[in-house]
Amino acid sequence: MAPTHAEMARGFLRPRFIIAFAALALLSYTTYTRLNMYNAHVRLGAIDNCPVSNGNSVAGAIVTTKDRLLRSEKVYQQQVALRDPALKENGYGKPWFSIWPTDKDSMNWWGYFPASFNCPHEVERVGRYNDGGKWMCGMSVLENLDPLEKCVIYSMGVNDDSSWEAEMMDRTHCEVWAFDGSVEDVAGDAKGNPRMHFNKVFIGNENRVTAEGSVWKTLPTIMKENGHEWIDVLKVDIEGYEYETLDALMDSYQGSILPFSQLQVEFHLLAGLFLSNDVRGFNKFKRWYERLEGMHLRPFWSEHNLVPISMDYRVGFACIEYSFLNIAGNHRLLRA
Repeated sequence: MAPTHAEMARGFLRPRFIIAFAALALLSYTTYTRLNMYNAHVRLGAIDNCPVSNGNSVAGAIVTTKDRLLRSEKVYQQQVALRDPALKENGYGKPWFSIWPTDKDSMNWWGYFPASFNCPHEVERVGRYNDGGKWMCGMSVLENLDPLEKCVIYSMGVNDDSSWEAEMMDRTHCEVWAFDGSVEDVAGDAKGNPRMHFNKVFIGNENRVTAEGSVWKTLPTIMKENGHEWIDVLKVDIEGYEYETLDALMDSYQGSILPFSQLQVEFHLLAGLFLSNDVRGFNKFKRWYERLEGMHLRPFWSEHNLVPISMDYRVGFACIEYSFLNIAGNHRLLRA
């Protein structure tokens, strides 16, 4: 005689059947979850250029650092090619051309220099939440270095904030060499750290001592004195003197490779210094910026510093942070 429905129900409620059903349900859920995670990982690899295997392609994703760099450079050059046509369209060279237009269809100063290169690694902000933080490419590369591997950071300008330097030392084994001829020592969070080395020196285009006693040295001279062949991160925040300083660096390495992996710099448009916040200053900045590009520096991030405009709206967007990756050479960020 066939079992009744009640007898079948009682049979399925026995412990061994309950355990079997629970195990089957758990297996199905785990398989479904892993498939979703795998598919999401592949999508991230295809969209965000994240590595999803050991240098191999998965579902057409770009996974090698070299491939990501080649793709980024292609996209960046497409953006660069749009710069001059956009300037022409907005009246560049004409008396009525404005770098701070008020109509919605025109571009302002910084719009012609978008940070449109993609860092081949993760990007994150390091340093204090307000003015002073920097957008870094590939922090994980530096964090995963063996303590015996030399990691060098040069920081120009450490007046009253060293939160970025302090966090870099907290999270990595890097040592920081700070250069600032306008102060007596490092101030802020990094002060007293044994891996923080302060030098009361300005970096310029020649080795000299002024009548006032200010010491100037070239970057090649300083690197030789410190026994350094390469700088992992160069930070420049020197309140408007960044143009002359970086010009001096480019002069020193003209025809060769700039000796650093990435550059963190704040640009200032301040009257009376290297360039003014007007059309004449824009012309000078454009030539200077394109020289940076010619030295293989690619901007992967930018952030407006809103502190000055908060203090005085007439200043406008005169200060902005840029992060550049050096795509020349064979440094860690290009190999990892």
